[in-house]
Amino acid sequence: MNKISTKKFAEAYEHFIKGTDAQLHHRAVKILLRNVDLEESFAGCIEEGGVKSFLLLWEHAGREEEDPNDREGLRKLGILSKKLYVKGNYQALCELFYDMVFQHTVKFLRLEERADFRKLNDHDLFTQQLLPLEIFLQFFLIGTLIRRTDFDWNRGEVIAHQNLACLIVCWGDIYNFFHEQEEEEEWEKETEARPKVGRNDPCPCGKMKEDGSPLKYKKCHGA
Repeated sequence: MNKISTKKFAEAYEHFIKGTDAQLHHRAVKILLRNVDLEESFAGCIEEGGVKSFLLLWEHAGREEEDPNDREGLRKLGILSKKLYVKGNYQALCELFYDMVFQHTVKFLRLEERADFRKLNDHDLFTQQLLPLEIFLQFFLIGTLIRRTDFDWNRGEVIAHQNLACLIVCWGDIYNFFHEQEEEEEWEKETEARPKVGRNDPCPCGKMKEDGSPLKYKKCHGA
């Protein structure tokens, strides 16, 4: 993670909330996302029509989904998210995707099994080491879009579009994190039932080096 000074972060965050200059706002978002190596992803989302592409994602996912219930759910999500986007109801759009992330977090971390579940808040996910700082910052920024009473969406379409791009890259990175964690858990379950692998043996995952030779276990999942 690329660290910046607390003062610089605070200044960027203040402009993220209230700033009215689109160029300075763009710079502020990049500074905030630089902490979690998402600066380039944000720039790509802005330049390549990433916001509209993201909203179309659910239609494509719905067509490819085999489960009828999930397919219908994705279709409804696509319709609702596009409707909110067209109407310019960006806060409700952010709430929709924040709720999805939160529900996935609760499920993945098995938070409902905790006695203090009802009292937990976003900050607790970090302070109690339930989530790493990099992922907590994404939660923090998404939460700002829907919870800060002084956050102003009505600063022009350019700034609103930048805020939506910030939402998308944070949302996507959180889901990528959980996906990687789930893959790691699956890997651990699979390897428990396999014969012991020597540290210098090819890794059972099949990963290869650039020259095409197998990657040793000690350099891969045995690291």
